[in-house]
Amino acid sequence: MIGQRTVSFIGNRGSVNPAIQKTPTQQVEPLRHENPEAGPSTTTPDTPSIRDTALLPLFSALPQAPANFFGRDAIVDDLLSLAERSASSTLFGAGGNGKTAIAVKLLRHFRIVTRFDQHRHFMRCDCPMNSLDDFLGRLSDAIGVHHPTDTAQLLSHLALSPPRILVLDGVDYILDPLAPGAVEIATAIEEIGRCKNVCLIATSRMDIKIPDFRHIEVPTLPANDARNTFYGRCNLGRSAAVDKLLADLDFHPLSIELLARAVCENDWDEPALLEAWNGSGTSILNASGRQSLEDNIRSTLLAPTIREFGTATREALEAIAVFPSGVKESRLEIIFPGITEVGDAVNALCMFSLLYRQGGYVKMLSPFRFYFLESRQPLAHHPESGTMHDSTVEETRHIPHLVLTSGLSSFSHQLVVAG
Repeated sequence: MIGQRTVSFIGNRGSVNPAIQKTPTQQVEPLRHENPEAGPSTTTPDTPSIRDTALLPLFSALPQAPANFFGRDAIVDDLLSLAERSASSTLFGAGGNGKTAIAVKLLRHFRIVTRFDQHRHFMRCDCPMNSLDDFLGRLSDAIGVHHPTDTAQLLSHLALSPPRILVLDGVDYILDPLAPGAVEIATAIEEIGRCKNVCLIATSRMDIKIPDFRHIEVPTLPANDARNTFYGRCNLGRSAAVDKLLADLDFHPLSIELLARAVCENDWDEPALLEAWNGSGTSILNASGRQSLEDNIRSTLLAPTIREFGTATREALEAIAVFPSGVKESRLEIIFPGITEVGDAVNALCMFSLLYRQGGYVKMLSPFRFYFLESRQPLAHHPESGTMHDSTVEETRHIPHLVLTSGLSSFSHQLVVAG
């Protein structure tokens, strides 16, 4: 049973490796930099440099800073204060909420460049890592040192090296409780985060508390900042209709970026945008060759903890998507008697931010809800499944009317709306 949305971090807090104490007490064979002759960096803030891409392997080069960056100043300021003390933190939030963008913006901030110079690193965690050795190998490549034999050797090197800042992007892929090697990797991350010379920033869709890490939740954008992001990305004039569309998307950063990209790529004016959205819905957020809403959701559904429940998680998502105001958590088993282990499945989905809890209800961000509504099979096709109970009528009595916008009207016949 999952039990709680927040995952307790599995670490060995009782043993502190001597390599991370202020004065190391034992000698461990040091690691060598891949580029021992490298001189001081001339990196400028928010500007890619030759050194960023030449000194480190290609996959660990710093990503480009986001061009339009609104509404995150408070989080960046908090991270700056922590980083300048080499304090570690975790950025947690739903997929597409902008955790990676915040981390990259931080890495390229002039104060971070001044403090850490060339020792700023970025490591993606969404590639296969099935053991602690795999993790240490990827990490050593990211920071430009030879592969350590164990965590102790890496910690000894870090303790004697200049201050470093490292972003571990997407740690939910490797710290999922059912992921191979998760316990050992979790312990290593906790120990690295306690190293006096290291500022570690982990981004995660999974709500996880790492001991001694500051836990920072990344929400969707404030309304004005979401609008500034969208209109700054494309050439549309501001209008009430487009503002409403952005609100319908819950000001979800990825969805807004993808919508703006679709406007630019198709040279849409306002009528064309609204027509495309009303006719095609979230499919216009999946048309680009780069990251899409569908990719974001599917990658989350591949988490081992979610897959453990088989079809139950997908069935729960499609069923809950029908309710714009969410579903009472206390009535999940009554409303959805045909979904096996629906309570535990919902816990897993909340853990990975595909659902969230608010005021006793289980809810879903609108872009995710639209996606699952559009992709679900009509209930009429599965009369034997018993997915929803007749008491769903009661659950919708507080909704005077239901407007399924954005090309979703085909689902209206599946809802019983009173009032």
